[in-house]
Amino acid sequence: MTITVDHVRELLGSDSPDATLVLVGGRPKITTTPAAENGLVVASRADLWKDRDTPPGDEDLRRLAEILNTTVSELGG
Repeated sequence: MTITVDHVRELLGSDSPDATLVLVGGRPKITTTPAAENGLVVASRADLWKDRDTPPGDEDLRRLAEILNTTVSELGG
């Protein structure tokens, strides 16, 4: 399954600083307990917020989703 703009938006919109995007059985999931999911950690909320002062716009979200999908596919996920 593909990581979508909605996944990235949900991750960045989470109230939890521990929010993480993981792949569990090939499906993207936002969780605050990535170790308990036994999945592939793709990115944390903190990773994506690093060096940002404002929330990303629609184009930024699209770009982030593309980057995350490319990263996952290069890892064989």
